Amino acid sequence: MDKAYWIARKRAAMGMARAAASSEARLIHYDLAGRYSVRAAQARPFMLPDKGPATEGERVALQIPPRPPRRGGQRAGGR
Repeated sequence: MDKAYWIARKRAAMGMARAAASSEARLIHYDLAGRYSVRAAQARPFMLPDKGPATEGERVALQIPPRPPRRGGQRAGGR
């Protein structure tokens, strides 16, 4: 989940807390809003989903330098 989702949930919970009829319901919604706020703070920034090595278009968009070519007889594991 990304940060915008958790912030939207926090705002909805705060609105429900303000509109709550009882103090118990208000406390529950404030507690949920606090938990959503923590989740938003822990959310990673937006990144493209990991689907293996980046394509050339993704490399340009993310400014990732191209991989250096492999040397002669080396395998991927470095052995």
